[in-house]
Amino acid sequence: MTKLLIVEDSKFFSSLLEKRVESELEIPVVAVPDMASAKETIAKMKDDFFLALLDLTLPDAPNGEIVEYVRSQEIPVVVFTGTFSEQMREDILAKGVIDYVTKDSPSSVDYLISLTNRIWKNRSLTAMVVDDSKTARMVTAGHLARYQFKVLEAADGLEALALVNESKERNAESIPLVITDFNMPKMDGFDLIRELRKDWTKEQMAIIGISAMGSNTLSAKFIKIGANDFITKPFLPEEFLCRISQNMDNLEQLQALRDAATKDYLTGMYNRRFFFDVARPVFAAAKRKESDLMVAMIDLDFFKSVNDNYGHDVGDEVLSGIAQVLLKSTRETDIVARMGGEEFCLLAPAMIPGMAEYYLESLREKIASLTFSAGGSDFSITASIGATCLRAETLDAMIGDADDKLYKAKESGRNRVVIDV
Repeated sequence: MTKLLIVEDSKFFSSLLEKRVESELEIPVVAVPDMASAKETIAKMKDDFFLALLDLTLPDAPNGEIVEYVRSQEIPVVVFTGTFSEQMREDILAKGVIDYVTKDSPSSVDYLISLTNRIWKNRSLTAMVVDDSKTARMVTAGHLARYQFKVLEAADGLEALALVNESKERNAESIPLVITDFNMPKMDGFDLIRELRKDWTKEQMAIIGISAMGSNTLSAKFIKIGANDFITKPFLPEEFLCRISQNMDNLEQLQALRDAATKDYLTGMYNRRFFFDVARPVFAAAKRKESDLMVAMIDLDFFKSVNDNYGHDVGDEVLSGIAQVLLKSTRETDIVARMGGEEFCLLAPAMIPGMAEYYLESLREKIASLTFSAGGSDFSITASIGATCLRAETLDAMIGDADDKLYKAKESGRNRVVIDV
């Protein structure tokens, strides 16, 4: 389910949507002008569509018949229409669509693009609903499922905490969105938020409080305790969707800012500055506990010749490929970063000295086995690695020792590991 279906008889509006979705979201689009074409397309490609944007009035389906048909094929739907009324709103939402948009201004297209992007991303996200009322919980969970979230349900705060902790212990995907009622047995919404905020900040998990006991005092208390937002029950589906979308967009924007500050733009690895911020506490803990620790410096051999012979774009591809090998082949507890140019640093806590050389040789071999293509030919690249398992007084000193071993690896022929254990 990787494509967007657009059914719209206006060539101008359809083309505008298609171009913006494909250029801004990089999602492939299939656009057709009427219900007959939509039926033919869905018959051939039903499982390809994660969402359909449908015009409510088509030449061969003037009364919204397209909506019922596409929903019967279990494809999520967003409707756009040139006219609007309260009765039309009720009729549209009763058909189980995600949302509706009126084609009355340029901002309508912006909203459709934003909504499509949000639904595309929601498919990989998990949301949790916490409410002791089974009926209310089912309603809220139903909305979230319609917005394409994977949904967990809990009847009280204790059950919710258990689900979050279970996910954390299994190293499963995090739960970035929690919607919690206030008044619940065993653990109410306030206490749940207090517990969640011990491990998850507002920038990591969006928590939205909901309650039928709506009041300025209650909403203010939810926010002060640590909620990102508050909604009074019963709520309009449109308001709920907008609040959810805004909160998830905020999380992603904050994550993008954190990534810009902490990660190397090319490889997605930690950058030099953030490496030291993260590595120093790990080094201090290892020194205090007198536990094993390894620092390794990894430098690509003759990398300048790649840039000289094939150009910097190919050089960037090589760096990105090497980075992916390092990220995928190192342990979850390891810290690996691009220090600059073609040099990487690896900090490996609890690395048994007797296993260190084998571990680094495995990394070296994986790098050497990579094949890159440029100018009609294939080439590979090797790496020299210097490392130490001898703890020094400071992290900088250990990195310096690893650098010395890297120099020896280069001097003795490259494409090898030199290590102090």
